[in-house]
Amino acid sequence: MKKMNKTLGSKILLLAAIVIFQQCGKGDDGGDPYGTPNTEPAVVTITASDFTINFIENPEEGATIGTIQASASSGSVRFSIVSQSESGAISINATTGQITVANASLFDFETLTVISAVVRVTSGSVIKDVTATINIVDAAEGVALTLWEGANMTFTKPNGADSSLAENQDRITENVWLTRGNQGVLYNAVNEGTANNNSSPVGTEWAEGSFADLASLNFTNFRSACPNNKPKDVVGIPLVLHLIQDDIYIEITITSWAQGKVGGFTYQRTTP
Repeated sequence: MKKMNKTLGSKILLLAAIVIFQQCGKGDDGGDPYGTPNTEPAVVTITASDFTINFIENPEEGATIGTIQASASSGSVRFSIVSQSESGAISINATTGQITVANASLFDFETLTVISAVVRVTSGSVIKDVTATINIVDAAEGVALTLWEGANMTFTKPNGADSSLAENQDRITENVWLTRGNQGVLYNAVNEGTANNNSSPVGTEWAEGSFADLASLNFTNFRSACPNNKPKDVVGIPLVLHLIQDDIYIEITITSWAQGKVGGFTYQRTTP
C-alpha cells in the first residue's frame, strides 16, 4: 500500500509540474506559449499633391501635360482618373502618373479655358484623391515661359554628407531644395525626408535635352529621365529641370554620381 501511495504521489507531482510549466509558457496574457509578441501590420500612407499647369491650346493628341506627384510609405502607387470636367479630354499613365492629351479638339481656348479632373492614387486598399487643373492658354497670346538662362553654377554634395543640413541642399527656390541621401535618387528636402524612386524629387519633372528642344521634350520623374532608369548613366547628359509650382525651367547636367551608398553627386545648372 505504501508503495502504491508513493507511486501515485509521484505521478500527481509530475502532472502538477507540467501544468505549471504550460501556464508559465503562455505568459501573462495567455497567448503564444513561446512568448512571440503580437504585431500589428504597418499602416500605409499616401503622399500626393494637387496638380496645376498652364497649357497652350491646340496640342497634338498624346502630348504630355505633366505628372502627378505621389508616393506611398510602403510599396508603389497607381493612378486612375475618377472624373473629368470634359469627358475623354485627358488620360493618365497608371504607373507613372503622367497626364497626356487624349482629345486634342477639347483644348480650344475659345471654347474652354479650364479642364479639371479628379485623379485617384491607390496603394493596395489605401486611396487618396487629388485634383488636376489644366488652364488652357490662348495660343495667339502665348505664354512666356520662365527660363533660367543665366551663368552656370556648380553644386556638390560630398560623399557621406548629412543631407538634412542646408549646406548639402541646393535650395533653388523656397519650394525646391535638391539633395540626396546615402543611396537612391535625388529628393526635395522641402517636403521629403528620403527619396522615392518613382516620384522624387517631388515638385519637379525632368527631360533629356536643352531649351532648344523644349517644345518637344517629354517630361517625367527624375529616375525615368535617366538612361536605363539609372542616375549613374545620366552623367554628362544635358537635362531640363521643370520646377512645377514655380513654373521655372532650368538646364542642368549631372557631372558626377557616387556609387557604393555614399550619396555624393555634382551638377551644373543655369541661374536666373
